Amino acid sequence: MPELELFAPSVNSDRPAHRDTHDTEALRTEVVQLKRAMQTRPVIDMARGVLMASFGLRPDDAWSVLVDVSQHTNTKLRQVAAELVETVGGEPLPEPLSTRLSTAVADVSRAADSDVSRFPRSA
Repeated sequence: MPELELFAPSVNSDRPAHRDTHDTEALRTEVVQLKRAMQTRPVIDMARGVLMASFGLRPDDAWSVLVDVSQHTNTKLRQVAAELVETVGGEPLPEPLSTRLSTAVADVSRAADSDVSRFPRSA
């Protein structure tokens, strides 16, 4: 019976070792970022739903509102989302998030209204 050889990359490959180290670190960083995104995604999606239900926003407009509030209040997006989701249970939205949310929703609604007048949606 013939012996099977296991695949093992050549130690003397043409690829420098420092590049492998860099690639490994880049992959580790990406995995950490993906894990963090998977943990925060549900609350962000819930916050988008709250905005859609409360203000009649489209999904992309709800996202734009969250990003706007996050950027203008220097608050992490996941924190904005968590605070917004807590309002469903009766918690007030803290300042300056509340003020900026009102402005962002008004801005997005105005933009959506002007888009509708130019490009009517089909029923």
